[in-house]
Parts: sequence; C-alpha cells; structure tokens
Amino acid sequence: MMKRSYPSGFAKRLKKKEEEKRQRHSGKYEVNHCVLQIGHNCGICLKEITILFKIVKEHEYTKAHSESMKKWHDLHKRLLAKTAIDQTYQDLMQLEIEDQKAVIHRVIAIICHLAEQNQALRGTSDVPFDNHSGNFLPLVKLMGQFDSVLNEHLKRIKNKEMKEHYLSPTIQNEIINLVGEKIIEEIMRRVKLAKYYAVIMDCTPDVSHKEQLSLVLRTLNCETSVGASISEHFVGFFDVEDTTGGGLTETLLEYLQQHGNMMGHKQGVQARILQITAKLFVYAAKSSVMSMSFFGLLQRLYNLFSSSVQRWAVLRQHVTQLTLKMLSTIRWEARIDSVKVLRYHLPQVLEALSALQTVAAEKRDAETLSIAKCLYSEMNSWRFLLCTIVWYNVLYQINHMSKLLQSPNVSLKTLRRETEGVRGYLMQFRESGLSFCQSDAMNIAEELKIEKRLPAKRQKRTPKHFNCDSAAEETFHSPEEAFRREFFLPLVDTALTSLNDRFSKMEDVYALYSFLFSKDNMRRAVIEDKLQVNCTTLEKTLHDTEAEDLVLEVRSAIHTFPDHVFTCPQDMLNYIYSEGLLDLYSNLSIALCLLLTLPVIVASGQRSFSALKHIKSYLRSSMSQERLRGLALISTERNVRKSLNMEDVVTAFVRAKVRKRF
Repeated sequence: MMKRSYPSGFAKRLKKKEEEKRQRHSGKYEVNHCVLQIGHNCGICLKEITILFKIVKEHEYTKAHSESMKKWHDLHKRLLAKTAIDQTYQDLMQLEIEDQKAVIHRVIAIICHLAEQNQALRGTSDVPFDNHSGNFLPLVKLMGQFDSVLNEHLKRIKNKEMKEHYLSPTIQNEIINLVGEKIIEEIMRRVKLAKYYAVIMDCTPDVSHKEQLSLVLRTLNCETSVGASISEHFVGFFDVEDTTGGGLTETLLEYLQQHGNMMGHKQGVQARILQITAKLFVYAAKSSVMSMSFFGLLQRLYNLFSSSVQRWAVLRQHVTQLTLKMLSTIRWEARIDSVKVLRYHLPQVLEALSALQTVAAEKRDAETLSIAKCLYSEMNSWRFLLCTIVWYNVLYQINHMSKLLQSPNVSLKTLRRETEGVRGYLMQFRESGLSFCQSDAMNIAEELKIEKRLPAKRQKRTPKHFNCDSAAEETFHSPEEAFRREFFLPLVDTALTSLNDRFSKMEDVYALYSFLFSKDNMRRAVIEDKLQVNCTTLEKTLHDTEAEDLVLEVRSAIHTFPDHVFTCPQDMLNYIYSEGLLDLYSNLSIALCLLLTLPVIVASGQRSFSALKHIKSYLRSSMSQERLRGLALISTERNVRKSLNMEDVVTAFVRAKVRKRF
C-alpha cells in the first residue's frame, strides 16, 4: 500500500488544525500566546472570541445539533400537552411539590402564630411524637387531626416514608429568619417610599446579660386616598458592647448601609442623631431616703399578700374595688396603681393587715405575724399618710402626660403644651401643695384615729467649739419643717429637674418649627416680620427647603387654605395631598413632612422591651441573636407580616432549600 504524500506547506497546516482540534476538545487551546479556557475561567481576547463564534456557528449546522434540537422541541411540546412518555412520573412529581408547598404553608402559619404570642416553640425533645416536644410539634399534631394535608404528612413521617419532614429545629430557624427578612424588606420599602424617616434607639440588658439595642424607624406615609399617617416600625434587636453615643451611631449606620444605603450622605448623620433617654422621672423615687423607704414598704406589702393564696383572699375580703400592684422601675402606671389603692382604701388595707395578724397568730406563723405587725405600725401613721397623698398627686400628673405621649401621632405642639402644664403644676405644688395634702389627709386620719403629729427627729449631739471667729448658731427644725425639707422639696425638685432635662432639647426643635403649627403662628410670623428669618433658619438646618419659595408658599397658604385645615400640621399636609397641590406647595409639604416625622418620645422602643422579656426568658436564655431578632420582628410587626404574600415566602424557602424528592 502506497503512502499518500502531501505538499510540505499543506502538511504543516493539517498538523496545526489537528492540534487545534485536539486542544478544543480538551477545553483549552493557545493562539498567539493568549490562552482561552472554555468553561469556568475565561481569559478571552478578540481573536479567541472570533474563533469561538466560528466554532459555534459551524456546530449549529451539524447533523447532531439539528437532531438534538428537534428532539428537544418535540419533548417541550409533549410536556406542554402532557403527552410525554414519563407523564405519570411528571404528574407524581408535581403533586409532591404541591403537597410539600401546602405543608410549608401550614408550618409557616403555626410558627408565626406562636411567635406572635411570644410562646416557646421547642421543648426538651425534637421528636415529632414525643410528649416533651414543646408547643410547635404538638400544635402541628393537633392541626393534623382536622387538616388532611398535615394528617397525611404526619402519617408519612410515622411510617418513615420521607427523610426531610420540615419540622426540625433547623427548619424552624430558617423559616423564622426568612419571615423576618421579608418583614424587614417590606418595612424598608415603606421607609424608602416615605423618603424621610427618624430613628429611635434605646438599650436594655436581657436575661443573658447582653446589652440589647432596640432600633425603631419612624416614617410619615403620604397617600392621596388615606392622607398622611405616622408609622413606627421595629426593625430588630442588636447586641452592642459600646453603649456610648458613638458606638450606637456606628451600629445604626452599619445597619442602614446594609439595607439599600438608606442613610444617604454619611457626613453629618452622626451629629443629627438626637439621643433621648427613656428614664422619665425615674430618679424622683430616689430623691430622698423617705421616698425610697415609702416604695420599699409598698413592695413589701405586695410581697406579703401575693406570696400566699390564703393571704390574698384575706386582702380581697377587705379591699374589693382595687388591688395591690407590683412596682416597676419603668412603668409609672404600675407605680400609680400601687399608690392609688392606699390613697383611697388605706383603712381597708389596714383592716386586712390586722386580720392577717389574727390568722398568723392562730397558725403560729411567726414570720408572717412579724411582717404584718411591722407594716401595720409603719402604715398607721400620719407621716405615711402624707407621703401617700403627696406621691399620688405627683404621679397622677406624670402618668396623665405619659399616657398622652405614648401615641405615635402626638405632635410636638401637644408635647410642649403638656410639659408646660405639668411644669406649672409642679411649681405651684411646690409652694402650696403640702398644705393641700395635709387637708386631704385630715378626714382619713380622723377615720383611722391617727394622731396628726410627725415624729420628732433625733438630734445628734455634737461637741461645742468655743471659737468666736467660726462659731455658728445651731438650727433645729420642727418635725413639719424637716418633713418638708427632707421629703417634699427633694421629691418635687427632682421631678422638675428631670422634666426640664428630658424635654430641654425639644425647645430648640419647637423654635425651629413653631411658625408652622397653626394659622395664627404663621400670621404672627408675618406681622412680626420673622417669616423670612424662620424660613432661612429652616433651610440652613435641613438643606431640603428653599427659604424664598417657602416664604411665598406660607403667605399663599394663609390666604387660600380653609380655616379647618389649620388645626394641626397633619391636617395641612392632608389638604395639600388630597387637593393635588403638591406642585404649588412643595417646600411647605417638605417642611411639614419633616416636622411630623420627628419622634416625640421613645415609647415604641420601650414596647419592644416587653416583647424581649417574653421571648428571651430565663428558660430561653441561650437563644441566638438571629432567632431573637426574627421572633421579635414577627411578634412586634404582626401587621406587616400579615400584609406579606405568603406564597412569596414559600417560594423563597423552596429556592433556599432545594432537595431531591425522587
């Protein structure tokens, strides 16, 4: 057989093509010292791209490619028409997918229900049919008795027909985190839609001795149909170590940066964060030794009766309308409730203590008898009666203002009016309040036959120094004057100081926005020729309004707006949106939006602390921070959670947890 011969140039070209073909099949070939890797890592230059397109173009006209495309189109048509060979298998797979999605729907609903009630999901066992499996698994079993989907699912678990049953603690954590993320996404969507938002931050230690930062965002939603509405959204707890202003600010900026760069320009943000403490009048109860002893006695009285069912029954026999309350360091409503029962039912409480002494003597309960006698002796006195009436009058005013300011819709104008009213009351009470309290105590003292005399204070014996230059006459105060100096004045002065410190920063904000509160304020600014100054100051502070245009818009609003819309800034803003006047009053609407977005108090942050105490109890102290944040979001923002499309949540869960079923 003769060997075929080729020209020398043709042989070289053929050898080069065979080498390129071999390298193409191996996924790598070299052209002009540039490497092209077909697949994962691509270092491609223009020549390689041209060669690659040529190869693909050649492949499109090959017989193998044409036959493969024809088979694919035929399969696609059969799948759409449901006439494929394995259609039975496809139907079974689709049914399995729908069944699992239905199970996940119910699992998510059960988890959200327990989280909204702040109940623990897990128990000491994670086995589905164990008696110590907590609240989640028994609730699934209970619903399975009435729901065919869960009933079939539980049967398959019991018969060990499936490996993954979506009821494990790991799945619980994934669902909690997923729902929490969806809630955050919805909140952030609303915040970005509102454009302006305020930040409320407050800290508290949890049961595991970690400092938890509660973060709340306050927004103003302006819609033509419903008008302007104020919302405060809790966005989570954060474990912080640095509780200074700088540390909290860095935590805030880092969180906002992670959610769509909501903080805007970083420069100047830290200076704009207004830190407001939540300890309103908390030091008034510690203003004197007598005040601390008074509330300590109230706590001892509650502990005495509440520690036994029989003792509480004795109390209820004599005090039928009100009842004793446990003290709270932050809830002033609990303090006034505990004082109120003594203010109006002190004779009945003393009768209950006297009856308790008789019962304790019959049962030979020495400890109860001793405590009851001691409390009766301290409470059946003129000094305790005066302390009760003084504290009730002060707490009533504080609690009245506190209740009013707990609403997110309260305005800055209302805040200033109420604080001025409480400040005026306390100043007047400081001058003449003690005499009025003594008059109120007279009738109760006569009923109890209490001697209207304060105990004399024992004077310390000090050595006399016979030094004419430094000698000073000793002053001895009467018991009434000592009571006034040591209890009454420290109490009222501490309350006034706390009030001034708490709301002093609001005066600057009020001065900035006061000309927008009403029509009279606007007219006063025009008459006193201060409108230009006010608008210029607002522009320099906020950088979002133009002073010259705002002056013209305020002047126009005075003459064109109806009188009924000037009752509050929110009504003015509602009128602008409802009448479609946003283009005419753009600067005025921005100023009103910023005014209404400002938070007045931090009640929303304190409400989240209540959820924290229920969620992370001493039995759940080892809970992770992610699980705590997710459960707190579901519990606190239940309205946002109910507005979510749960089908999207299920789809997101399926995408995150891809598992083979066959």
